[in-house]
Amino acid sequence: MRSLIVILLIVVLNVFGDIFLSHGIHQVGEIHPLHPVSTLLIGLQMFVNPWVVLAIILLMTGTLIYMSALSWLDLSYIMPMTKLQHLLTGVLAWLLLSEQISATRWMGILTITLGALLVSYSEQKNSKPGLKLSEQRPSAKE
Repeated sequence: MRSLIVILLIVVLNVFGDIFLSHGIHQVGEIHPLHPVSTLLIGLQMFVNPWVVLAIILLMTGTLIYMSALSWLDLSYIMPMTKLQHLLTGVLAWLLLSEQISATRWMGILTITLGALLVSYSEQKNSKPGLKLSEQRPSAKE
């Protein structure tokens, strides 16, 4: 249960972070990377936009919680479960940002979500963890 709550918290923080970031960036305006001076000025405007600042705080908090969860959950469990954010992001982008989402894109979002649900029925922690990166494999001579 604890793992599900933590994953849902990560998802909610990331989704609202992305929604607020999109809203804030659209308030600032289009960025044209081929015009360095205007890109710099718009870049500075982004970091004083309250929506962008709030988005960065939410996304950083979500990342810190994600890093914490990696210490006690398998990456192969966490990563697919956090893909549930695609469905929530799509719904909120449609509702709050008035984005037009095609049927093909909805099908892709639902496919990812169904895959994540399949993973959610698996065990949360392996009984036999794999070889850690810090462990060295025995040489062929041994």
